[in-house]
Amino acid sequence: MTYYKMTRFSGIAPAVSSRLLNEQFGQTAQNIDFEAGRVTPITEETTVGPVLASTSKGSVFYHDSQSPRWLQWDEDYVKAVEGPIPGDEHDRLYWTGEGTYPKMSHHDAIASGSAYPAVSYRLGIPAPAALGVSSVNGTIDPDVEPIDVAYVMTWVSNFGEEGPPSPVTATKSFTPSTQSITITRPSLPSGNYAISAAQGDFPQAALWRLYRSAVGATQASFLLAKEDNIAETTFVDSLEPAQLLEVLPATTWIGPPDDSALYPDGPMQGLIPVANGVFAGFTGKRLCLSEAFLPHAWPIAYRITVEKDIVAIGTTGNGIVCLTEGKPYFVTGTDPSAMVAVEIDLAQACINKFSVVDMGDYVLYAGPDGLCAISSAEGKVVTEGLISPKQWNADFAPSTIKAFKHEGTYVAFHGTTDGWVFDPRGAESAISTTTSSAAVRGGWHNPKDGTLNVIIAGLIRKYRGSATNQSAVWKSKKFVAPNPVSMSWVHLHAGSYPASGTKNGIKVWADGVLIAQYNLTKSGNVFTQETTTPSNISNITLQAPTMRLPVAIATEWEVEVSGVVNINEVCLAQSVEEINAT
Repeated sequence: MTYYKMTRFSGIAPAVSSRLLNEQFGQTAQNIDFEAGRVTPITEETTVGPVLASTSKGSVFYHDSQSPRWLQWDEDYVKAVEGPIPGDEHDRLYWTGEGTYPKMSHHDAIASGSAYPAVSYRLGIPAPAALGVSSVNGTIDPDVEPIDVAYVMTWVSNFGEEGPPSPVTATKSFTPSTQSITITRPSLPSGNYAISAAQGDFPQAALWRLYRSAVGATQASFLLAKEDNIAETTFVDSLEPAQLLEVLPATTWIGPPDDSALYPDGPMQGLIPVANGVFAGFTGKRLCLSEAFLPHAWPIAYRITVEKDIVAIGTTGNGIVCLTEGKPYFVTGTDPSAMVAVEIDLAQACINKFSVVDMGDYVLYAGPDGLCAISSAEGKVVTEGLISPKQWNADFAPSTIKAFKHEGTYVAFHGTTDGWVFDPRGAESAISTTTSSAAVRGGWHNPKDGTLNVIIAGLIRKYRGSATNQSAVWKSKKFVAPNPVSMSWVHLHAGSYPASGTKNGIKVWADGVLIAQYNLTKSGNVFTQETTTPSNISNITLQAPTMRLPVAIATEWEVEVSGVVNINEVCLAQSVEEINAT
C-alpha cells in the first residue's frame, strides 16, 4: 500500500525539482515559523511608538536614554550608535547618513523639540587656525640662558572632546623669569560644532588648551601650558619649563570624513560599533576607524584602503566584514592602529547595502548568485542548492530588499507587501515567503530584546508583535508513486480547528489536477468538512479529522495545508487503517 505522512516541515528549495525534494521541504511555505519543525503561523505586526512626522521617513532608532524616544529621519540609510562609555550620564548618540556630515548629540539636545533628534552637532573637532603670538615683552635676564619655544593649541568641545592641534607658531626665544609672550587664540570655528562658551545643557563649557614646545626634548613634543574657557581669548606666558603639564595627546585626532573637498567620495557612512570601544565607517574605498572610546577622533593612520568601493560593513565576534563592489574583506586586530584587511576568497560582490545584516557570529548579504555569509575570513553562498542564481535574481529581489535580523532569522522585504525569511536555526536552513501590511521603508532591530521594528505607512510597526496569527500556507513536494495509485484519504492533525474566521484548509492534487479542496472545523467532538472541490459534495460531519478524497488514479500527488493554527501532521493514504495504524 502507498502512504505519505508528513510530521516534519521545512521551507522551500526552488532550485530542486518538486519531485526530488526531501519530504520535509515544500513547494510553498508562507508566513511560517519553522523553529519547532511544524507549520507554525507567524503573527501579524502591531503599532509601537508614535506616528511618524511623515510617511516619507526612511530610518528610525529607539534612543533608550533617560527619557526614551523614537528618533526618525527622512534618509533611509541612517546608522545610529550609542556612545561607547558605559553609564554615560549624557546619553550621547552618534550617527551617519543624515545630511552632509556625520553627527552626534546628547539626550538634552535630542529631546529639546517635538521631533527627534531636535538638535545635533557635527562629529569631530576641527583644528584651530593659526595662533597670534606677540613680540617678547620684558628684559632678558643676562644670568639665564634663553629658551626657544613654539606653540600650538586645541579646541575642547562642550563634551570634553579634544581635537587636533593648530599650526605650529614661529619659534620665540625668551627668559621666563623676566620676560613674557602673549598668545591670542583664533576665532571660534564655524560649522555646527559643539564648541560654545556657555555651558547650558552641555556637560561643560568649551575650552581651549595651549601647548608649548618642550625644552631639551629629543623629539618634537608639546606640553600643556594653559587650559581656559573659550570666553578668554589671550594668555600671557611666563611659565618655567618645570611648570608645564602633560604631553599633547591629540596630534592625530582629526574628525571623520565629511563634506570637505578632501573627501571626493563624500562623508563617512555606515557607522557601526566594533569591539573595545572602537567605531567604524567608510567612504569610497576607505574603511575608517576611530580611537578607542573617542568617537570624535578618526586618525588618518587608522584608515584602510581596499581595491573596490565599499558598499557596506558589518561586525562579527572578532573583526569587521567589509563588503565591496568586488570581493569581501575581513579586517581584524586588537587595536585600531594595527588592523589588517584580508581578502576573502568569495567572488560575490555586495549588490545592495540594505541587504547587509549582522547575525552575530557572521554577516549575511545579497550577492549576485544568492544570499552570502561571511564568518571571520571565510565566506560562502548559503542559498546554493536551495535557490539558483536565476531564481534568486528573478524572484527574491536581491537588489531592492531591505533586510533585518529577527530572533536569529534574516527577514527581507521588497515591493509593496512581499518578503521572505531565511531561517538557519533548524537542522537545515529554511526559506519561506512572508507578507507585510504595506511597503516597508526601513526599520531597526533592537539588540537588547531581539525585536524588529519596521516603518510602514508612517507608522513604526513591531514585526510579529501582535497576538493575532497570519494565515500560513504550506504545499508539499510532489510525491511520486512507483505506479499509478488511488489515494483515498487525507488526514490533518492541527493544534485546533477554528469554526469561524480563517479555517484550516486542505487541498489535494493528482497529476497536477486539483481534486479536493476542504475546510475542516470542529465543534465539541464533531468535525465538519466544508467542501469547495468537488462542487457536488455537500458538507459532512466527521468523528476524526480524516477526509475521503474523490476517486482519482495518479502517479504524482501533492497536498497543501493552510490556516492560523499550528499544523502537526498531514497524511495521504489509500486506507483509513493506514492512518490509524501510525
